[in-house]
Amino acid sequence: PICMKKIFGSLVAYENIEGYFVLQKSLYEKISKEFDEFFIINLIHLKLIKKKSYDIKYPKNMLPDNFKIITPLNEHELNKFLIDKNLVAFDGIGRSLNSFRISLLIKKYNIRLIYVQNISGIGNPYLEKTVSKKKLVISFINYFFILKKIIFYLLFKSLTILNLFPKIDIYFESRRAIVNSCNNSLSKKIEKIFPFLKICYFRKIIHVNSRSFDMLTKPNLNFSEEKIVFIDSNFDNFDRIFREGKIDDNLKVRYFTLLNQFLLKLSKIFNKKVTICLHPQSDLKTYNKYMGAFELCKYQTNENIVQAFIIIFHESTIINDAIFLKKKIISLKSSTLGEYMMNRISYYQKLLGLFSYTLEEEKELNKDLLQAELEEITESYDDYIKKEMMTDDSIPGEEKIINTVKQDYFINNKYF
Repeated sequence: PICMKKIFGSLVAYENIEGYFVLQKSLYEKISKEFDEFFIINLIHLKLIKKKSYDIKYPKNMLPDNFKIITPLNEHELNKFLIDKNLVAFDGIGRSLNSFRISLLIKKYNIRLIYVQNISGIGNPYLEKTVSKKKLVISFINYFFILKKIIFYLLFKSLTILNLFPKIDIYFESRRAIVNSCNNSLSKKIEKIFPFLKICYFRKIIHVNSRSFDMLTKPNLNFSEEKIVFIDSNFDNFDRIFREGKIDDNLKVRYFTLLNQFLLKLSKIFNKKVTICLHPQSDLKTYNKYMGAFELCKYQTNENIVQAFIIIFHESTIINDAIFLKKKIISLKSSTLGEYMMNRISYYQKLLGLFSYTLEEEKELNKDLLQAELEEITESYDDYIKKEMMTDDSIPGEEKIINTVKQDYFINNKYF
């Protein structure tokens, strides 16, 4: 019999591996110190529908030395890699129709899956309203997208219950409401009565402190209020284009003109420089063209949030770092962003009670009144931090994740 070696890794199916790694950089750095090796396995070539060629960006200079990237071109190469290995991996594949073939392969090769959601992100709202007859076509696209998503989800769930697709062994979640919802779900209740059914998608759910908690409770962080930081959401946002079609060039010019004016105004009022933290998918050339008067950076958002006096954003999961630090935040709206983005911005504003500013208004801002209002709003973050970002203990989420993986897979061998 073949002696199977246990290995730890992460399954992805992306071209931009760099962006994926940056999202959990701190966790991966800790893993590199606790495990002899870690495999990033990119299954992009095993999708149901493949592109002719992929422009895969690997973060070679960012990865620890003991991280290895594997990119099998076909199932034969995947089989060759896994032939003598038991793999436990973070699930970064998703549930789209295009990932169905990968899910079958994960099940076939008995890859054990872990899911980590420690960013306390806000998902896409299901209801996207029709605002006028002029936008009726856009709304039909939205409703079609939502219907398709629901159908694929139900199909995925059915194939999981039938044991054709793999389940998640351990789900690490930082949002208290999600943990409670999973633990009190209908499938959990059914399993308690009929334990042999094993229909729950998440076999075990563990509440962990959020990434923001882990990062921002570290000693020796360089806290300051030296700059104004704009967190970019990428004007050419894929989710928006998918729902609403190609963006008019005139809208793009108007957006960047208004944004430029607003940031210059804010910089002058508070006498502070502005740093723009680009979304991983934003085109640097475009932003250099329109926003070149400001400092532009990529993959340094966390560091800039720590040094921010005021943070401006449209919608972004990384805003949780600013919430945790009780930074002053301006939620920025603009009709140039389209219906989908505006709905998401409104959702953030309502959830967090943020100060709202609309670019088209171009209203005057009083320095003292604005600063006082922004500081007052930060006091309302406590409830969100408690519910969405913290557990009842002070154990870092990353530590709990690593210790659980070690114990369950490499010491007790619960799943192989």
